[in-house]
Amino acid sequence: MIDSHCHLEMKDFDDDRPSIFERMEEFGITHAISIGSLAENERLEKTILIVNEHNNVFTTLGVHPKSNYKSLNDIKNLFEINFSNLKEKVVAIGEIGLDYFENDEKVIDKKRQEELFRFQIELAFANKLPIAVHIRDAYDEAYEILKSYHNSNYLFYGGVIHCFSGKNTEDANKFLDLGYFISIAGKITYRKNQYLRDIIKDVPDEKILIETDSPFLAPQKYRGKRNEPSHVRFIAETIANEKNINIEKFKELTVQNTVNLFSLKGVKDFYPAVAYKIRDSVYVNLTNKCTNQCIFCPKYQHGAVNFNVKGYNLELKKEPSETEVLSSIFHYYNFKEVVFCGLGEPTLRLDVLKKAALHLKNKGIYVRLDTDGLANAVYGRNIAKELGEYIDGISISLNAAGSDYYNAICRPQIKRDRGSIIEPFKSILEFIDESKKYINEVIVSAVGLKDLDIEKVKKIAEEKGAKFKLRKYNDVG
Repeated sequence: MIDSHCHLEMKDFDDDRPSIFERMEEFGITHAISIGSLAENERLEKTILIVNEHNNVFTTLGVHPKSNYKSLNDIKNLFEINFSNLKEKVVAIGEIGLDYFENDEKVIDKKRQEELFRFQIELAFANKLPIAVHIRDAYDEAYEILKSYHNSNYLFYGGVIHCFSGKNTEDANKFLDLGYFISIAGKITYRKNQYLRDIIKDVPDEKILIETDSPFLAPQKYRGKRNEPSHVRFIAETIANEKNINIEKFKELTVQNTVNLFSLKGVKDFYPAVAYKIRDSVYVNLTNKCTNQCIFCPKYQHGAVNFNVKGYNLELKKEPSETEVLSSIFHYYNFKEVVFCGLGEPTLRLDVLKKAALHLKNKGIYVRLDTDGLANAVYGRNIAKELGEYIDGISISLNAAGSDYYNAICRPQIKRDRGSIIEPFKSILEFIDESKKYINEVIVSAVGLKDLDIEKVKKIAEEKGAKFKLRKYNDVG
């Protein structure tokens, strides 16, 4: 298990911090993400010390909405210095957000909190980091701010609603629809919080993280006492019980979820950006390389490269092996199919694709491939025939009714073979014909661009005996 949000630097742990790590090991908590506060020097220094001493502890950098700080520029400078020094140990900006809970401590300055929140969201986007969001008594306000950054000139790198305490399923779904993960803390174990246990039943398993927020929010068994990372097991057990999931499977999945969101390196047998689940399908990201440079590709947005799909950062740290692919797939469960479809062209890693697909097919799993249909042109042989042995269904991106339009919007990057001229559009049409011979289900797809003659593309598909699917522009996944 991974405790995805804790505060190991706090004074509550000063007297026995070594024993905290001993109990983590005893109860199978392999890693923790300890939050780094840019607004409190002493705590930040202690966080840095802990992170440097323990290979299994990652951190974040941010300013809590109720923290005191000198200026936004001061935050930026502190972030840049510490981000540079800690390198890959910093996995997010956080915790940041809105806290409108009223008490006797101080007057709530909502305008200042919003300014701080927006500043740090943009800091995260600029540094290609996800965000860990703190919300208290401000769910509607925080949602509107986060929503304002979608379909904007900012590129989203994922995020989590930390210590979720929304009132109902609708509160959770709003953030899920924006691509956020939902993190659950000890509150779910409290007897009075049946509403939270009801909410979690409807949250997709692949979008759940578990955390302690220690030293706060000890689970029911230790309520009133100091919390610690080893107690994250009680959150996992409660959720697994409510969702009627095998506890060991659920623990594994929450590790994969945390690895996916924060792009964690060094977590044994878990690989970021390789497999990701949407609805009933597990998608496999074999490579970020592509045969085309399509003008509508989500990778190329607002003049920058974006690898995010539904809150998953698909920027591979390295191209996965067959073993890594299969390991990533089987951390999920209750899926109907495996789809080889990332932000690159899967057939460019044909050997790994074939081996992994064969393994899946032998287990009776439906295997689908989403492709640009240029494999025959790339390899100079009939790849469609080879794929027929491993693939049950194939979706081929045609995206045009003619060669000139295709070349203009897809910008194929295939090299000429020994001086011969390759005609990409013609090659795709031939690939569709060959796929029909060897693969059970063949779908021809097109992205709904404004100037595309969709009816002509649909007619091509029908004439070749294939199904047609219109893909909505700028809606990936």
